[in-house]
Amino acid sequence: MPEFAKLAAEMEGSGVKFLALSLEPDVELVRATVKKWNLPSLPIAIAESETLGPLGVNQVPATIFIGSDGVIVAAVSGEKSGAFLRRRVQELLAREKQLK
Repeated sequence: MPEFAKLAAEMEGSGVKFLALSLEPDVELVRATVKKWNLPSLPIAIAESETLGPLGVNQVPATIFIGSDGVIVAAVSGEKSGAFLRRRVQELLAREKQLK
């Protein structure tokens, strides 16, 4: 999660948006985690586990990439490095730019 938050901060102003989903129903526990990891600017939403199936995710953590048209363009399961996430975002932005 810290790598995800770091990338979100780096890409602020680029048009790319980041949203973290937590399956933890205890809002106070989620808030404590946000504070512990120093993630105050990362938006986090509480999700039901049933939410993940339609998103193409079968385990957490997972990262879902959604194009500017709202269509899911990729999903990866498991914790990924900041370098992986950065590279993937840049690839998808380049592909989306070519399609326009």
